[in-house]
Amino acid sequence: MAVLMTYPSFRKQIIEANERIKNKSRLLETKFGTMEYAIIGQGKPVLLIHGAGGGYDQGLWLGQTTLEYEYQFVAPSKFGYLNSDTPKEYSALLQAEQYKILLDYLGIEKVIIVAVSAGGPSSMQFANEYPERVEKMILLSAVSMPPNPNDKDPVFIKVIQLIQKSDYAYWLFTKTFESQILSLFGIPSDDYKKFTPEQKVLAKELLNVMHPMSLRYDGTITDGLIIKNFEIPKGIAVPTLIIHSKNDGLVHYSHAEHSKSMIKDSKLILYDKGGHGALSELQAARKQIKIFLKN
Repeated sequence: MAVLMTYPSFRKQIIEANERIKNKSRLLETKFGTMEYAIIGQGKPVLLIHGAGGGYDQGLWLGQTTLEYEYQFVAPSKFGYLNSDTPKEYSALLQAEQYKILLDYLGIEKVIIVAVSAGGPSSMQFANEYPERVEKMILLSAVSMPPNPNDKDPVFIKVIQLIQKSDYAYWLFTKTFESQILSLFGIPSDDYKKFTPEQKVLAKELLNVMHPMSLRYDGTITDGLIIKNFEIPKGIAVPTLIIHSKNDGLVHYSHAEHSKSMIKDSKLILYDKGGHGALSELQAARKQIKIFLKN
């Protein structure tokens, strides 16, 4: 009975989500297979690298919530996400090479990189391999090493992956257990209780932009395998701003400290609160990003 009552609303939102994905993205054939991406806006180019459970749409949302000025957003869907293929061989290095192929195709010589969460490895790899193509790099709650005991418990990761398989299950959780699913995504319930109305809108947007979730499952699994074998390159020489929260419930702040120790020209901003993505500290983070990009 509950399914019958809720299914029409679910179906409407999923149809809208599928239409949104189809109408806003483009496809590029590369040696790694099809790569999906979106490009919007005018101004200095920004390469937006999404996290697990994302896609180009999460990348666009990331740019719109972190940057205050007009930029040209270039947002790819990584291997396995939405309409991007998963090649037989994949790694942070190969994903970085695909970013270069995209930028070459678009005729973009240099970008600012903004990466969140599982977007960290391929972004750092790109900055290491092609430093001449990167003006500056911003890492938000970014993964910088293989999973460690301080990260989200593997049991919770399995729960997230199980929910991802069903668009209806994910939709239902976002409608009825918003605080709990945000907790699974690394935002502590204590933070959520103190969210301002604006922060609650951002949280809802974050959850909604991930519909339909099943189209992001293969990419999330691929991301997990890439992260498992990732070691941050030692020679990154790109000016980098690292933003993280001490109470990040998904990616422990030791990842940020590791990035700081490995990237010579880097600055670390560590908030006590904020959770994954520093969601409740975004206003402060925007100011720091603005200063970093102006200098």
